[in-house]
Amino acid sequence: MKNKIKNILENHELLRLATLDKEGFPNVRSVDFAINPEDESNIYFTTFNKTRKVEELEKNNKVYIVVDKAASNIEELAQIQYIRATGNAFKVDTQEEANQAMGFLLGKYPFLKDLPGDPSMMSIYRIELDKVEITDNSLGFGHVDTHQY
Repeated sequence: MKNKIKNILENHELLRLATLDKEGFPNVRSVDFAINPEDESNIYFTTFNKTRKVEELEKNNKVYIVVDKAASNIEELAQIQYIRATGNAFKVDTQEEANQAMGFLLGKYPFLKDLPGDPSMMSIYRIELDKVEITDNSLGFGHVDTHQY
């Protein structure tokens, strides 16, 4: 199960991150992400410090994520695999982990080195997965397995 989760996370491009806004409504946005290849339950993303997601994570660090990809025909849809998961997001607070996380992110998205602004305007977050639901249509449309970390 962990290998399937790792494979999906390594081969999908965007993570949809849901947080709760100040009125308690879900706020969803797509983020570039990378995993720690030695522990797929740790997912990293970077963001500018002055975003709503940072404000929301400071108030409540519980997150819901979806990592999927689009299908352009029924054959692709029949083979698609994706995950939905719950977890907690933590601001990375050591330079060592920040450097390691940026290495993971730049390895997957080399263009991130060209983000505008000063690096001090950015933060890196680590999502620690809790419960993961893996949908694998190759095992039947809507087939779901669950893994708990």
